[in-house]
This record gives sequence, structure tokens and C-alpha cells, in this order.
Amino acid sequence: MDADEPFDETLDLGEKHKQPASDQPLLNWMQDRDVFLLEILRHDGRGDTASNLCGLCHADAALLRCKDCFDLNLYCRQCIVKNHSSSPVHRVEEWTGEYFKRIPLKTLGLRVQLGHKTSEQCLLPNKAFNDDFILIDIGGIHSLSLDFCGCEKAQSHMKQLLRVGWFPSMTSDPRTATTFRVLHQYHILSFESKVSAYEFYHSLVCQTDNTGLLKRKDRYEAFMRMVREWRHIQMLKRAGRGHHPAGVNATREGECAVLCPACPQPGKNLPEDWQQVPKSKGWLYALFLAIDANFRLKRKIVSKDAVDPSLSRGWAYFVDDKSYHAHLAAHGKDVQEKSTCASHNVVNMAETKSSVGLAATGLGTVDCARHNMKLPNGVGDLQKGERYVIIFEPLSGTQIF
Repeated sequence: MDADEPFDETLDLGEKHKQPASDQPLLNWMQDRDVFLLEILRHDGRGDTASNLCGLCHADAALLRCKDCFDLNLYCRQCIVKNHSSSPVHRVEEWTGEYFKRIPLKTLGLRVQLGHKTSEQCLLPNKAFNDDFILIDIGGIHSLSLDFCGCEKAQSHMKQLLRVGWFPSMTSDPRTATTFRVLHQYHILSFESKVSAYEFYHSLVCQTDNTGLLKRKDRYEAFMRMVREWRHIQMLKRAGRGHHPAGVNATREGECAVLCPACPQPGKNLPEDWQQVPKSKGWLYALFLAIDANFRLKRKIVSKDAVDPSLSRGWAYFVDDKSYHAHLAAHGKDVQEKSTCASHNVVNMAETKSSVGLAATGLGTVDCARHNMKLPNGVGDLQKGERYVIIFEPLSGTQIF
């Protein structure tokens, strides 16, 4: 309405705005609950499939369908296996005459061939151990009949699995693998929903058999190992180590850590003459550090480096174990200076806390004080409290510039 336009006194300014039906979706849905219920029940039966013959070959009985395919029509055994030559982890069901029951593609005769194109068979196939290869995927845990390529120029079994997107649990004679997508999914869920590996793995077990009647060998430890290796590989990949001519072993300490993007980083976000600025403006390029500790992150002595080695060796945030332990051995018996700070018992009572059965009593970190980002090689285990000799090593080894 323009300023010069006269005001219409007949307008009802108190009239409420009428809400369209789309503004009340739950109330509208309640009116269609019967439709939803009947349509979902429809999926438990044969649907529109009135004929007993396969929709492709029109010869054999149509008793099988796939829950993961967009096509929910019924097919015969031969056609369902042919359709899933490139989808070996789909969940197939068989009509018993009264209901659908799950049946593995392996039972139907599907064999998965690696090292060749889809639908091609190797002339010298090597069967997986005991002809029972276990694959962990988003839809559950699958038992497959797997053939490795045995040709003269065939790659190793490990490489053949990796090239189809399956992460092997072992480098020699692998018997279990996890798909890349389930490793990526757990990686995201562990950060966003804080789901534990145990809960995630057993949710896959329930998708496979929610009754608990089928006895399967537990692959939880193998899954945990593959998750750890997957995260390590992702760290190396994002740090650009795959393009280094000398390979992974040429990685230097702290090189895989993510630097704070807001803190001053010479050669990255500072002017070339930042060192020549007058002292009155030097604070603009100063790095503010803080030392912090967490005494709840205790770690028990459950293993040793011989069977459970560190994968990074100081490549990211933690200091290198060898240099750290050498520092503790050289200065571990130094007399701890008593703190004069009021009620600062963390340092004064460091020797009185029990550390029996613990490999570490906590964690000490060096952070950028403004943004709380951990510095490269700025994290180390605590031994008997917040002792100065322990905190000094992460501080001295920190890759500041």
C-alpha cells in the first residue's frame, strides 16, 4: 500500500491466516494410516505377481525376489543369480507358499569372480579358504563363494579385494573383508552419533539374523582392526603421502596433523615481511599456546608393541613413543618441584595416585590457546599425574613452525 493511498476501513486486520493442508502433515497422515499399513503388508506377499512363471525366461517357477533391487518382481533361481552377478551382497528372499524367507545368493549358486570383468570366469580360479569368504557390508554380514584369479599375471589376493572396494582383514590369505562404504559409514557415525564399534557391528549382525538362531563366527576383532587400518590410510591419503616418491615410510613427525587455519602459519597465511614488523605490531603474528591435561583418559596395560604396534610413529599429534620413553627414562627419577599455587594438588599429589595396571594415567596436550587445536606432536601420555618432566616432552617436540 502506497503512502498516498487511502486506508480501507473495511479490511479485517484481525482475521487469522488460513493454514493449508500441507501445514498439518501429521493430522493428514492419520487419515491415511490404513493405506500405509496395507501397502506395507503388501510387501510381505507376492504383490501383483499373479503368474507363477519367471518374468524373464517365462519357463521356471518365480519364487525369488531381491529386497535391495528397485525391481521387486519375482524371478526363478537361474535368472535371480544372473541378475546379481555384479551385486553379490543383495538380500534375496524365497517364497515358501505362505511367506518369504531369506536365502543367501551363495545357496542359490552364485560365485563371485575377482580379477576379471563381471560375468567373466577365470580359467584357473583359486577358491577362498574353505569356500566360505565373509564380507561385512551395510546390509549385514554375508557368506560368499569367492574365486580369486589364478592367471599368470594375476594380482595378489589382497590387491584383488582392494580393487573391487573390499578391505581385507589380513594381507596374506584373507578370509574376511569389509566394504569401503561400511567403513566410511562407521567413520561418519562414530563422530556424529558417537556410536561405538561394538554397537555398530552388532547392528549388522542383527540385520543378518535378528533371531540369534544362526551360529556364525564372530568377526568383531577383525572389524576393529580393519577400522583402525582404514582410518590410518585415510589420514595418510589426506596428508598427500600417496603421491610422495619415497612412499609412506618417508613421512616426517607431525606431517599428517591438521594445522590450525586461524593461527599464524609462515608460508601459508602470513605476509612475507611479517618478521620485520615493529614490536608494537608483533602481537598480530604471535602464537598463543596453552598446556592442558585430561586425567580421565586412562589406558590399561592390555598389550605390547610387539603385537599391537603404533601405526603412526609420531606422524600426527602424539609424540613418537621411542623418543618419549627415552626422555622419561632419562628424567623419570628427577625430583618433582612442589607447586606454590593454592590448592593445586594435581602436581603435588602426582606420586600418590595409584597407577597399578595402567600404561597411562591421562593425557597431556599442547594447544593453540585461541582455537583449541592440538599442535603436531603436542600430545603425550601422562605417567603418575601432571609431572613437569612429562609435559615438557610434548611441549619441546611440538612442531610450532
